Parts: sequence; C-alpha cells; structure tokens
Amino acid sequence: MRACLFLALSVIAIGVVRRDDALFRIAAGSCANQNRNQIIWPAIIAAKPDMFLFLGDNVYADTEDRQEMRQAYDKLAAISAFDRLRGVVPIFGVWDDHDYGKNDGGREFSARVMAEEEFHRFFETPADEPSRQRPGIYREVLQALPAGQTLQLLLLDTRYFRSPLTPLPERARHGKYGLSLGPEATILGASQWAWLQRKLQRQVDLRIVVSSIQVIPEDHQWEGWSRFPEERQRLLRMLDDAGERVVTVLLSGDRHMGEISQLVMPSGRELTELTTSGLTNAGGGRKDEPNRWRVAERFGSRNFGMVDWDVQRRRARFQLLNVDGELVRQFPSADEVE
Repeated sequence: MRACLFLALSVIAIGVVRRDDALFRIAAGSCANQNRNQIIWPAIIAAKPDMFLFLGDNVYADTEDRQEMRQAYDKLAAISAFDRLRGVVPIFGVWDDHDYGKNDGGREFSARVMAEEEFHRFFETPADEPSRQRPGIYREVLQALPAGQTLQLLLLDTRYFRSPLTPLPERARHGKYGLSLGPEATILGASQWAWLQRKLQRQVDLRIVVSSIQVIPEDHQWEGWSRFPEERQRLLRMLDDAGERVVTVLLSGDRHMGEISQLVMPSGRELTELTTSGLTNAGGGRKDEPNRWRVAERFGSRNFGMVDWDVQRRRARFQLLNVDGELVRQFPSADEVE
C-alpha cells in the first residue's frame, strides 16, 4: 500500500524516521507540467524527506473534460521517479488553478465537482475522510513527530469557493489584478472559514498552513491573498490568535519562482512563508518584482522547497533547492541556525 494511504488514525506515524530522530523534513513543490521533463524527482528523493507536499498545479489540465483531466494525472503517476517517491513517503496536496481546471479560476468553474473527484482519486483520499463528504478539497492531517510532538497540516482550498478576481483596466508591470473588497469578496468561503477557526483551536507543536497562492507578499498584482486584503487580514489575525506555543509556517506555490517571506505579527511572533515553484515551470515574475517581506533573494529557476523541523529546538529552517538538489536559498542562514 502506498505511503500516502497511512491515514487510518487521526494522528499518524509514517514509516520514515530521520537518522537521529531530531529532525523532521518536509519537502514541497508545485507547478509540475506532466508534458515536460520532470528531472527534479531524483533530487527530491535524494534529500530523504519524511513527507512531500504538492502545493498546486500538480498537473496542467485546463479542461472541463473528465477524461482529459484523468489522463493528465495518470501521466504524472506513470513517471517512474515520482512513483518511487510516492512509494516511500506520504504525499498530500492542494490544487491551484491548472489542476482545478481553469486558469485563475474560482467558484464560477462549471466542472469543479468533477475536478474534485479526480483530485481525490489521484491522491487516494480515504473514503471516510471528511474532505470527501463536503464541497472543496480542504482538510486537516495530523502527524506524530519524535519526542511526542504533533504536526498539523491545514490544506486550504483557494479555488472552489473563491469569488471573482478584479482585473485592472490595464495590465501593470507586476500583475493584472486589482483589489476585491466587500462582504461578497472571499477566498475560502463561509464553511471553510468556520472549519479553519475550529482547527486552529487544536494544540500542536508545528502547524503548516498550505495555500496554493501567496499569503504574505503584497506588493505584486498577480493572484494572491493580497488581492483580497480583508481576507488576508482575517487569516493573519486568526493565525496570530491561535496560540503562543505553536510554531506556524506557510507554504505556497503558483508563482513559477521561489522566495522566502517573513513578517512579524502583532503578538511579536514571526510568520514565515516558503514559496516554491515550480518543479517544471519557472521564470515567473520580473527580476525586480518588489516584496517588502522577502528575507531571501528570489530564485527564478526550477526548484523544490524543504522545511526542516528541529525537534529539540522547536525551530524551522526553510530551504530552496535546484533540480540537482543543490541548496540555493536558506533562511535562517547557516550561521543563524547555529
């Protein structure tokens, strides 16, 4: 049975254990066009992660046709190196627009029910998982860590309920969308917001919130939580209010480049976001794209990300690696980690 099916209990313990039990490693990536050469998987396997997270655009299937979408997923599943990874570590994911079925799509997409069914089929979501019993792919996964610690994954759905974007009258240098404001403007929708509020009450050690689109960056005008500023503030406020002891991390994809952002919340706690994109598609955005919260220089070539959780120190380290598995960005720096 593939490792991604180890979900019989609410808290799971996967079979891969780090060499010294002091480190838990989460690898992540996004934007994997099944029709392009996916040479990056051996580097991800060589990094020996304990878990892999797909952050969206896991395939490119802009279609309303079930057969075409299934063929896209099946082509990814047939890639031998990806299948090897799938056989040894659990893989969880969210979708973005191209595996949802419509570029920049939201709740208006007519085939979203079909797309959700195909998503669950590929990720082999258990039949009794609550995510299968309601609209939208959002879900919680709890992972037992060494030293009695618990990792909580909150996998958000930024597509199924999202209200329309607001196009700019003319495309700007760093994007094409204006602000969506008012009571009808939403990314998560009412039911997912209520679910998130409940899940944030859980006492855990490490919380990873997965959003296919960026949360912290707010200076570009591409898709992102910044285009829904009231939703963004609501999310940041909820994360800040969710407890002093938990370490919260954001993961995102979508942008066809990698970067690391960090802000200090009103409580004084730091919130860091690792954006890693893409596994096959890269070169997104301009080199001078602003991001007031960036703490590590953007990386424009193909990449995958890693979050290393130091169990003893209760600290996370964020890394971007290239197709050869070489470290290209890290935060905190090696000196700061020591």
